[in-house]
Amino acid sequence: MTITFHVKKVPLKGSIMITGFHGLGATGYISVKHAITSLNAGLIGYIDTERIPPFVSMDDGRLSLPFEIYKKDRFVFVLTNVPPHPKERQEFSRALAEWAIKEGFGGSYLVGGLDSRLKQSENDKIRCAVTKTFKGQPELGIPLLEKGLFVVGPLAIMLACFEIDEFPAIALLPYANPTRPDPMAAAVAVDILNKLTQLSMDVSQLETDAHKIESEIQELMKQRQDRVKVDHRTLYI
Repeated sequence: MTITFHVKKVPLKGSIMITGFHGLGATGYISVKHAITSLNAGLIGYIDTERIPPFVSMDDGRLSLPFEIYKKDRFVFVLTNVPPHPKERQEFSRALAEWAIKEGFGGSYLVGGLDSRLKQSENDKIRCAVTKTFKGQPELGIPLLEKGLFVVGPLAIMLACFEIDEFPAIALLPYANPTRPDPMAAAVAVDILNKLTQLSMDVSQLETDAHKIESEIQELMKQRQDRVKVDHRTLYI
């Protein structure tokens, strides 16, 4: 399989790569998309693959492709608007990690999600997984992923590549709703990214989106309960 990076000639050495995928709660995708928008990061390239998903759209007057690369100062964001094809998901993840290593990046921050049903308490927000060369995890105060739990999918492949190459990386894994997009989980991840990067990305829109989704779900549940009551009464008419 061929994975090709079409990137402008911009300085990449020492950059930090930030990316995520459509995993639990679409947390990685929402977080990266929000960061790009908040920072007004500039588009610097695309990733092409043999099985690139056949989807494009218009965004802000230009074509938006499945795999895009943005840059803001020393931060490089890889946005997967569409998940990689299942048959090349592993190669895509490996190529992305190897690209960061080859270009001399200084590290990588990955965003995923953990099933919220694993939370130990209501105030439990996030776990992380780190490579042995990543520094600063204790200062962040994020608990490490417990033994017996697994990172799966593209993030697992990337972490494995980074660990083998002794490349500093951290996977941020906020607890997320496994049944729907979870902007609140993304807000937790973006808040940690602010601490890691010294940036000031606003999370208020994510929190607003989360409350809106919760309100819509509550309304749907109420409507469903009302229909059940009506249906139950009609049985006795």
